[in-house]
Amino acid sequence: MCMRIRYFLIVAGMLLLALWARPDWRLPPGYDYSAIVGDLFLGAFVVVFIWKYWVYRRSRNQSGVDDAAADASREARFEALRRAADAAEAELAQRESQAQKPAEPRV
Repeated sequence: MCMRIRYFLIVAGMLLLALWARPDWRLPPGYDYSAIVGDLFLGAFVVVFIWKYWVYRRSRNQSGVDDAAADASREARFEALRRAADAAEAELAQRESQAQKPAEPRV
């Protein structure tokens, strides 16, 4: 998105520079330029909408295959987390049992 904005700003800057360099430069008469600009924006909107819809449909079709792999990967990660949590819980229980043992009297 940033690249599109940069391109727009570059073109707008060049147009403003051209208008500043030649103030007597005008667009040819006889055309409704506001209608032309509106039609260009409408065309750009339609093209971007179709392109985004196409990308959405393509990613949706591919996600069905990727979901199975993601589920398997997710299960493996959850199992590793369960093992780590069980080990940490066992270590904490061991530390607590050692801390609660009465100290042996010194003779």
